[in-house]
Amino acid sequence: MTSVDKARTFRFVNFLILMAMPSLFLSGCIHNESKPIHYYRLTADIDNISKQPAFSRDKAKTTMIGLGPIHIPEYLDRPQMVIAVTDHQYRFSEDHRWAESLDQDISLALFKALPDQLGTNRIVRYPWPQRLAIDYQIGIDILEFNVDTNSHSRLTAQWFIKRKDQTTIDKRFDCRIPSSNTDYDLMVETQSQCLSRLGREITDTFGRIHQNGY
Repeated sequence: MTSVDKARTFRFVNFLILMAMPSLFLSGCIHNESKPIHYYRLTADIDNISKQPAFSRDKAKTTMIGLGPIHIPEYLDRPQMVIAVTDHQYRFSEDHRWAESLDQDISLALFKALPDQLGTNRIVRYPWPQRLAIDYQIGIDILEFNVDTNSHSRLTAQWFIKRKDQTTIDKRFDCRIPSSNTDYDLMVETQSQCLSRLGREITDTFGRIHQNGY
């Protein structure tokens, strides 16, 4: 084979490779898109034990509670579930995601659980109409909400209760429950347990507030 023939063959092979690349790329995209994505939602009533509601029947008829705002850090403000690889590194799962924004998921889970615990349905979620008179406001600042390096579901939050725009309670909450960094169903279950415990702490605090006449 002459040098000219070799050059022609080389150019022809390169041409075939270039022609095949779009097909290979498309096939890779189709393969990735065909991988199923699993979606999850939280609950906040897993650990709830039947107790005396925080509000008396008469108080429940006249008290309006506002739930929110609920703030989450920017690294959690994404659909992917978050797992800590080290204390300074996180992994985001593309195949396992929250069914809605995490702050709204937390808000809805608490909104569904708190009425039975508090003994009142007079609860609204943030943002509420300005004309609505709120007797107590519950605000939550989520600091950590993920599976940590020891495979524990962790929820750390700073939360407060305000009465008529005056802060009545300001507390730090921290929960760690043995979980998994590979079993996503268990992750969601244990994270829901942590959220349930936060709801119970809020409920118990309301009970003490009313015992003290606030």
